[in-house]
Amino acid sequence: MLEGEPEFTLGIEEEYFLVDCTTRDIVSDPPTAMLTELEALLGPQVSPEFLRSQIEVGTRVCDSFDEARAELRRLRGTVAGVASCHNMAPVAAGTHPFAVTRRRRLPSAYDTEPSRLICRVSGGALRSAACMCMSASSTMSCASIC
Repeated sequence: MLEGEPEFTLGIEEEYFLVDCTTRDIVSDPPTAMLTELEALLGPQVSPEFLRSQIEVGTRVCDSFDEARAELRRLRGTVAGVASCHNMAPVAAGTHPFAVTRRRRLPSAYDTEPSRLICRVSGGALRSAACMCMSASSTMSCASIC
């Protein structure tokens, strides 16, 4: 590295929908115990998302792609393992093919009048935008986990 050049680091966040392994539908209200267990294992690297059916993980600041890859593997494996104990799996896709939008719920931290107003004003677009910010290569399916 040339003297005076900034050091290159990276961090990655991924969001997963939690899906019931039996019905393959989105879990609208995952058990609090699951998030508590994940927080005990991953600390601040895991958090609930805007919708209760989603969970987010984030790597530490990494100095290389190999380090980031190892972090993602560890985070994904931990979330998949804990979720499977609750008959759930983390999945990634542009949208869920048959989830019922009105059943999706906001996490208690976001379940405030301003958040509910935003959802009403947006015509529910925030609820129905079932985007998961992950690449196709990181997709985990129920069939391979459950």
